[in-house]
Amino acid sequence: MQQFLPLNVRYLNCQRNTSSGSLSTTFTRNLNNALHNFTALTSQGSKYAISTATGSSGQDNLYAVFQCRGDLSTQSCTECVQNVTTSLPEACPEAVGAQVRLEGCLLRYDNQSFFGLDTSSIIYACNPYNTSDAVTLRLIGDLVDNVTNEAPKRGGWASASASGLYAAAQCLGYLDEAECSQCLLSYSYRVACDSRLGGQVYLPSCNYRYEAYNFMEAAGAAAVPPLSSAPSLSPVSLPSPGSKKTLIVAVSVVAGVVLLIGAVCVVLVWCYKASKLRGVKRVDKPLSWPRDLLQNKAQVFSLEELEEATGHFNPINKLGEGGFGIVYKGTLSTGESVAIKKLSIGSQQGKQEFLNEVNLITSVQHKNLIRLLGCCAEGPERILVYEYLPNKSLDFFLSGMRTGRMLNWSTRYGIVVGMAKGLAYLHEESHVRIIHRDIKPSNILLDDHLNPVIADFGLARLMKDNVTQVNTAVAGTMGYLAPEYALRGALSEKVDVFSFGLVSLEIITGKRNAHSMLLTWVWENYQQENVLDLVDETLDNAFSPEQVTRVVHVALLCTQENPKQRPTMSTVALWLSGASDILEIPSKPTFLDYNVSTPSMGESNFRITLASPNSSQSTHDFRREVSRIAGGVQSLSEIVEPRSKIDHRRLVQL
Repeated sequence: MQQFLPLNVRYLNCQRNTSSGSLSTTFTRNLNNALHNFTALTSQGSKYAISTATGSSGQDNLYAVFQCRGDLSTQSCTECVQNVTTSLPEACPEAVGAQVRLEGCLLRYDNQSFFGLDTSSIIYACNPYNTSDAVTLRLIGDLVDNVTNEAPKRGGWASASASGLYAAAQCLGYLDEAECSQCLLSYSYRVACDSRLGGQVYLPSCNYRYEAYNFMEAAGAAAVPPLSSAPSLSPVSLPSPGSKKTLIVAVSVVAGVVLLIGAVCVVLVWCYKASKLRGVKRVDKPLSWPRDLLQNKAQVFSLEELEEATGHFNPINKLGEGGFGIVYKGTLSTGESVAIKKLSIGSQQGKQEFLNEVNLITSVQHKNLIRLLGCCAEGPERILVYEYLPNKSLDFFLSGMRTGRMLNWSTRYGIVVGMAKGLAYLHEESHVRIIHRDIKPSNILLDDHLNPVIADFGLARLMKDNVTQVNTAVAGTMGYLAPEYALRGALSEKVDVFSFGLVSLEIITGKRNAHSMLLTWVWENYQQENVLDLVDETLDNAFSPEQVTRVVHVALLCTQENPKQRPTMSTVALWLSGASDILEIPSKPTFLDYNVSTPSMGESNFRITLASPNSSQSTHDFRREVSRIAGGVQSLSEIVEPRSKIDHRRLVQL
């Protein structure tokens, strides 16, 4: 069975073989040897290596490189590179060159040398949440300046943090200091991600990133000494070998000053609190605004309660981390287990966004929707308290070490049906129409009986009863976005229908959707009447052929290009129940293919391709498409200068 790249792919570009024949055996052998050697090197502790091999002709030559992010441990680096090397040959078959970036590593190969500075193309990925706070924006700028200036001096990697913000920069190992500096400084995040709380800038030879949460492993998070909370930063320079004595004296003096300042601060804080509390009985309660502004009944917790429930947010109780913040398992004083979502301070969700999620979730009640128990808002803290579901998410069962074998066919079919019922309630049965906008496996939680529960309403959008479609900023997860939404920001319930179809196919096949290859593969088997060949091999033929055929048929109807041809979720739920025959025949699905190409004129153009399997491709120049997106720069990008970029998001990772 065909394998697919892991879900955390940030970028994939396959350079197809344009010659009439297949790849030579020499090139294929050289590539396989390089991939094997890269995996072996990572297990020995290497985080970077290049490989070259020559053949009898230029088409047989191979140039390859891999590199892991500077903070990764040997184990994490090895796992990342293994994911690429085992999946890339089938993800890019008959390719004379390929580039792939995962969350923690990259790999590139070609039959022509690319070793050297390359700034010919650029990709931006921006967190969709904004901030207008001048101090935060200044701190972001100083952090990015710090790591991009320091990375060239430190062998190509630097990271820094301050006040809950994190940044890192890295160059490929074959660049010297001057080339690394030129690469990192060639494009500013402010072009596309100005005022955003997170951004990633990828060039062929370097990249940098900043976020309002820690995206790095702990071991590498302090490659550059941590910044102070003050927004003004100074470059960090390493002492020369002969300055050890001076360094010791300087450290001693600085340590003494820090201790003195710390002692003074402690005394001042104690005096301030004492004056405030003198003659006043302390009452531990949250600020009044959440209770006053909540439209539905929800418990308001104090910060002290939630600190006690989580052991002061002890990392050992961490359940997961995403673009909004960290989720902890907690135990209330009543003994009830809860999931506590601590949002990043001063970042992703401000007061309005926070209230949006609270009011939205508490206004709808359904067995297939997450149950919000309450919230907390003390000072800058924004915390949500949910019911605790011990079986984690669907993503846990579909990824990793084939844990999907724990889900038998009956359970999988029940998950598909439950998802359909939950979405039908949101779209048509609730007193308000709600579009989730981010249906994906990690947002489908499983209860004690492995029933699906739709979670994470941070991106949900209310729709008026008399409105069928709106144009809005694009938010969601690449790989699950409907074409009309990704290209034009056209939002309707059919966006959720499209995402539902893709997730259903992942459940059936046990494969992950990467660059829409899953949809292509499913369509081909459907056309050839080989639907049963799609079923996850770990089920060992223990499934219902009639139900498999029904789910695949429904999923293909849900992923049709024209949103008007997609069924409503209530119709989907009816079909899946078997109460009604499916009379419609699905049309060829259309998916988004993202490619960066460099024309002969040297101008790098970004194109979004709407590709129908087994049909001619309809390519839309991105310059025309971006003019149709309401509001200018949206979460999918616009052309800037003669260069190209895509401003996408895979940031809600919880």
